[in-house]
Amino acid sequence: MTVPAYYDRINHQLLESIPKNLGRIIEVGCGTGALGAAYKKNNPNSEYIGLEMNPEAVKVAEDRLDRALCFNVETSDESQLGIPPQSCDALVYGDVLEHLQDPWTILNHHVSWLKPGGYVLASIPNIQHWTILRDLIQGKWDYQEEGLLDRTHLRFFTLDSMQKLFTNAGLIVKGIGRILAHNPKEFETFYPHIDSLGAHLKVDRNRLKLLSETHQYILTGVKTQRRLFIQTLMMAPLACDRIRILEPDEFSNRITGVRAVSSVQSATLSLAEADEEKVFIWQRALLKPETALTQQKNLLQRGYLIVSEIDDDPLRWEQPSDNGFFSYRSCHCVQTSTEPLAEFLRQYNPYVKVFPNQLAKLPKPRLESDYETATVFFGALNREEDWQPLMGTINQVLDELGDRVSVKVLHDRQFFDALNTPHKAFAPFCAYANYQQVIRSSTVALLPLEPTRFNTMKSDLKFVECAGQGVAVLASPTVYERSLQDGKTGLLYRSVEDFAAKFRELLISPSLRQQLGQAAYQWVAQNRLLEHHAQDRAKWYFQMRDRLPELNEALKQRAPELFETP
Repeated sequence: MTVPAYYDRINHQLLESIPKNLGRIIEVGCGTGALGAAYKKNNPNSEYIGLEMNPEAVKVAEDRLDRALCFNVETSDESQLGIPPQSCDALVYGDVLEHLQDPWTILNHHVSWLKPGGYVLASIPNIQHWTILRDLIQGKWDYQEEGLLDRTHLRFFTLDSMQKLFTNAGLIVKGIGRILAHNPKEFETFYPHIDSLGAHLKVDRNRLKLLSETHQYILTGVKTQRRLFIQTLMMAPLACDRIRILEPDEFSNRITGVRAVSSVQSATLSLAEADEEKVFIWQRALLKPETALTQQKNLLQRGYLIVSEIDDDPLRWEQPSDNGFFSYRSCHCVQTSTEPLAEFLRQYNPYVKVFPNQLAKLPKPRLESDYETATVFFGALNREEDWQPLMGTINQVLDELGDRVSVKVLHDRQFFDALNTPHKAFAPFCAYANYQQVIRSSTVALLPLEPTRFNTMKSDLKFVECAGQGVAVLASPTVYERSLQDGKTGLLYRSVEDFAAKFRELLISPSLRQQLGQAAYQWVAQNRLLEHHAQDRAKWYFQMRDRLPELNEALKQRAPELFETP
């Protein structure tokens, strides 16, 4: 039996409305799974489940989706689905709700499957479309299968009644998309004749046009959820404010119910609204008991979850003998950037979460012609001990290749001065946009780190930034072997001799530079974009707030002075 073409169609506007990289998605009326397959193509880690009444369509969908079941949401036994309450991230209804006997009850029930903050996305035909009025007056409304409405439609919705359908199900309508008719010229001819009718009915002209020309609406609703207020006090903003605070805050503010603010050196503790659950983050703060006790006690009394944010080796600034790392002991939990850092911090606070550094946006892919030129990038501060063992080899290779290679150096004047080549350029510490431009203008990047304690706790951000610009990287195994795939997304060197061979090969082979640079770019696109991890922080903060009684008891054991009364 052939499945009708209708079951294999994709509503591309509905597809674009589904947020990226969700966990579990259920599509009611999935047809052959075409929509889900298109979504999975760009979001392979999502679990996409389809429910469909047509058994022949289900057979096709089974090969396209993670699960596809022959199921009637109004009559079938729901126990066969195995979908627990609050286990789904999105529900999708593509031209389905108007076919149900009781879409109000069904939607209300299905919303119970959603997690707080989960999405409902639905395409619904508009009964106010101008062709409905035209055909009613002319007596031609015969439920044609290919028209706006067909004979299987049981319910009819206006824009207002669609919104009411959502709000009655506990959803906040966050977006309304429109699909216009396929015959706009005919509408432009028809519209002036109903314009006067709208004036008689006291309907705003712009609203009348919107209502009458819209063929179908795409509604996005969000399940009513807990609200979260994230407040960060940045004590060392110059070093890492953008990557660790400002950009994550920007993405947190895109999440319904989440609000993030930050300030430098001082914070106002009256910004949270009454129904917001509060998180206070100390960024790179050196808290000493004699000065911080009052502040920490104040935060506890105000009901904050207190978090310490640190992305570098704490021993760089203080020793355990100073105050027993009060900065981490006196907070409910700690967030950091790498697992080696987390392992160290757990000695002083067992509640540690790793949020790897991510890129806020992905630059455009590079042209193949970019890789023809061998331009080396090096940019760092205080790295003399890391590059010094390699400098003789670097100069030897550069001397061999002469004017076929140029070098661009940022920040490190000593490295620049040690280079024995006239084909070099230097720029001091600069704005991030300029830093990115210099990386972009290069095709090879050197990332040396000696295996010191301090270095092993550093993040792979430099590799992520270079890879995001499609630059081929030659890096030490220290730090970078945790993410760089040797020979695929870059090259690792394990000795000076190994460095020399790989450095020379990179500089003489445009095809190798292109192969590694493009593979690294794709790796970043799939693994290290902030948009793919935007909700991780809010989820963790909610989890920690749910455990506040436990965290307070543990805090009392680590820092009893916080609970002592004068």
